[in-house]
Amino acid sequence: MKTLAFALLAALTLAGGALAQSGEQQAARQARSVHLGYQGWPQPATIFYIEATADRFWPGSYMCLLGFDGGYAGVQEHANGNHVAIFSVWDPGDSFDFKAHPDAVAEKERTKNLYAGENVRIKRFGGEGTGGQSMMDWPWKLGEPVRMAVSCVPDGKWRTAYTCWLWDEAKGDWFRMATFSTLVGGDKATLRGPYSFLEDFRRNVESKFQVRAARFGRLWAWDGKEWGACDRARFTADGNTLLTIDAGPSADGFWLATGGDTRNATVKLWSEVRPGGAPDDSAQRREKLLQAVRAAQP
Repeated sequence: MKTLAFALLAALTLAGGALAQSGEQQAARQARSVHLGYQGWPQPATIFYIEATADRFWPGSYMCLLGFDGGYAGVQEHANGNHVAIFSVWDPGDSFDFKAHPDAVAEKERTKNLYAGENVRIKRFGGEGTGGQSMMDWPWKLGEPVRMAVSCVPDGKWRTAYTCWLWDEAKGDWFRMATFSTLVGGDKATLRGPYSFLEDFRRNVESKFQVRAARFGRLWAWDGKEWGACDRARFTADGNTLLTIDAGPSADGFWLATGGDTRNATVKLWSEVRPGGAPDDSAQRREKLLQAVRAAQP
């Protein structure tokens, strides 16, 4: 995934085989996936930080906080109501290959798990390209912010190690969820193509009538010397033909909505959104993140 546009398209692979259907077929079963592609952040970046709040949500939904060229991190609500955090990193290859089997990838080309936090479940995935996946129960709540970060460091000459971090509000510190190493090296051992999205993965017809809405803070990026925030985002969507989508600026960032009686009345699809200008209060958490990232490095 070499461009922002391709990174946004890669987010759609999370819908799995649904992408093989026409836009009309998708519209008959599911709410449309909507995305924010962040722009104007400092580069090259080795850490991305973001926070998001789900305001309206349903079982079978995914709020991706941090997608990037090579992986994605966010939270889900499963059909049984269980709340989880998920972090995945792709193997090299076609992320749109819905028949891809994880065992078909040569061992030397696979994404490798280097670290898993307590109670984190690790497995390989297929059916949307292949790669490594981590998942854990995480007690995120409706109306309360979820804070996540992804950091990266070179892993030898040909690989990059990506780590997902979760802010533990009860402990006031960062939890290192998992680290995966994949075949991305050289000058590409940085973070690129950041995006967020909302997805309905239940796709049972009824789910398209349920509103999913979330607010996303400004993306922050660390370039090795200082933090800088994105100054805009592009509002995009998948090939589903439903028009029940919208986006706009929130007090300190952006918001997305899809499904139900949502109407595209705020920002036109494919247009840029400027973030709200409310003061940011993440400086202390970002400083602790830098400390955690440095402590984790060999």
